[in-house]
Amino acid sequence: MTTIQQTAQDGYGLPYAYQVETITIQPNIVLAPMAGVTDSLFRRMIQQIGGCGLVSSEMTNAASVTPKALKHHGLLDYLPEERPITMQLSGNDPDLMARAAQTVEALGADILDINCGCPSPKVTGGGHGASLLRDLPRLSLVLQAVRKAVSIPVTLKFRAGWDERNLNYLETARRAEDAGIAALALHPRTREQRYTGEADWERIAQVKQAVSIAVIGSGDVQDAADALHRLTQSGVDGVMIGRAAIANPWIFRQVEQLRHGEAVFQPSPADKYHLLCAYLSACEAEMNPRLALNRLKQLIGQLHLGLPGSAALRSTVQRSQSTTQARLLLDHAFAGYLDTGVPPPEDTFTVIQRIKTVASMVQ
Repeated sequence: MTTIQQTAQDGYGLPYAYQVETITIQPNIVLAPMAGVTDSLFRRMIQQIGGCGLVSSEMTNAASVTPKALKHHGLLDYLPEERPITMQLSGNDPDLMARAAQTVEALGADILDINCGCPSPKVTGGGHGASLLRDLPRLSLVLQAVRKAVSIPVTLKFRAGWDERNLNYLETARRAEDAGIAALALHPRTREQRYTGEADWERIAQVKQAVSIAVIGSGDVQDAADALHRLTQSGVDGVMIGRAAIANPWIFRQVEQLRHGEAVFQPSPADKYHLLCAYLSACEAEMNPRLALNRLKQLIGQLHLGLPGSAALRSTVQRSQSTTQARLLLDHAFAGYLDTGVPPPEDTFTVIQRIKTVASMVQ
């Protein structure tokens, strides 16, 4: 059984760090694994901005953790500066998961996480992710097999249950602790809810009271103040942020500043422009142009732009056919903000028309 050792507190007396066996996670605000999002580039962008204590790979099917598959999909690629890093696996076969876990350990992961929460039909249809919540004995076998196979800490990310009629988050947590799992991350919605409704953090608080290992809460953290409120409200050891980190990659830095009584950085339009351009350039340097463009489209689709004509900008960038075209659209949309930080003297209609005009010129 792992005993939590909180190594620091912030200005509010809240825990500032937690232990995953011998690994200290500090600060205790961490990035959630997100399929199709948290690749090495995105993780490095978050870390360069600051304030994030732990990053995670995208969820990876245990069946695709072979030398040939790893070279093809690159889901577990990382750089040393990303440490500490968690690598997340999904699967329901104990032997296969154990072998994949050994490969992940050999790749150098600091922590291995098991996904028991993904609600996607594609994942649950294969008996992975949240589907394991319907077969806790099998989940226990998976956890035990993986724990025996590796020497690095093993953690579990899970949901409250399959649906409201089958809430088994407390039993899941206790089984995980009994299997030697080092820490838990609970998203308190059910699989049936997907991402609808509200995340019930009272369930997370209950798990914290039920086990002696570290518990991290996840779900509906919208901003820095919300992250600290959740930490206070639930008594958990850490907070995990997912979708809000795409809308606002500065959120971890903002939590860090708020908890130490510092002025909270508010990104200007110019900051958002430079982030988008830097991210695009980094993508171009590490992947083919088409994939780099797709990554930009994904980020701008969820990044909070806060500009007149934001919807039009997103739409035109989404339809762009090259990184050159996308970059030109960004240049024109943000032009009035780059020198002075003051919005150009145009109403929303004029801004939208200008973006559409530029888009037609570069098609």
